[in-house]
Amino acid sequence: MTQTRQPQRIHNPTSIDTAALCAAIAADGKVIVQFGEHFDAAPLLAELDALAASCGAALGIRFYGYHFTPFDAAILRALPHVANLSLDCHTSAVKLETLGELRHLKRLQLGVYEMLEHDILALENLRALEYLSLGETRKANIDLAPLRHWPQLAQLNTTGHVKNIAAITALPALAQLSLSQVKSKDDVDFIDTMPALKQLRFILGGRTSIAHVAAPLLEDLEVVRVRGLEDLGDIGRFPRLQRLSVEDQIKVQEVRLGENPALAWLILRNCKALARLHGVAALPALGNLAVYLTQLDIDALLAGGLPAALKHLTLTTGKRKRDEEIKAQLAALGYVKARFY
Repeated sequence: MTQTRQPQRIHNPTSIDTAALCAAIAADGKVIVQFGEHFDAAPLLAELDALAASCGAALGIRFYGYHFTPFDAAILRALPHVANLSLDCHTSAVKLETLGELRHLKRLQLGVYEMLEHDILALENLRALEYLSLGETRKANIDLAPLRHWPQLAQLNTTGHVKNIAAITALPALAQLSLSQVKSKDDVDFIDTMPALKQLRFILGGRTSIAHVAAPLLEDLEVVRVRGLEDLGDIGRFPRLQRLSVEDQIKVQEVRLGENPALAWLILRNCKALARLHGVAALPALGNLAVYLTQLDIDALLAGGLPAALKHLTLTTGKRKRDEEIKAQLAALGYVKARFY
């Protein structure tokens, strides 16, 4: 998804400065207080819980990086009011069923590599979640079937977990979906029937084509480092698309833009076989175009005409001398540097 400003992180604090945390939340909208494996967070949790009761999901509480000892989720009983919780980068964990006691939880990031509780999402209180991120596990077998009962879920990030993923198709609020490490044999046709999907991300995993994937309300599409991908299909099938980012796709040879009247951002990064870009001159809303390490003919691209709305433009080949020439040429044409993010 489009990158946003990262929240302030407070690592292994020795005390809780409530006033400072409240001020940071007021300024940035979110603060994360995080604890690593060898830090005893227990003495601070009562104060953090009181703050969570007043700040809600704006206060993130994170326990991470338990590599040598299992993370004991029983500690969560000291945080009954937590709304935004991350348990990630753990090798193993015990008593994860304690998650079922957190009645105010709205956001959950869960990453335990040796996770045994494949049915963890069946915990009834999790039905109120608005955000869920599932990290990599050894067996990638977390059952997603319970998600059909999560009417408030707006964003789902899953790393390899696709068991019963079609359960999400009818969710009325699910607008953002990130599919990471999805295998080529895994069917993604369910995307076509998602009623509210606006942001979609494919990252890692593998498949040769996403040309059949459709989402009529989609506004943001990212395709990053998907192994073997050759065909994006006609981008015109996404009539509301505002942002397209294609990165690290070494087999994609062309990008075919269609009637994309809302497309304002186009990022093509490290697509070393990309030699053809069709339809860019006809994009009425394109304001930002960033191209890095492709086979596109820069002179032909400029000679073919660019949209009048285009103000931010970067064209980079990776060859220093040539890039300096292009930079000077674009500046003379009145363009300013485009942003990749």
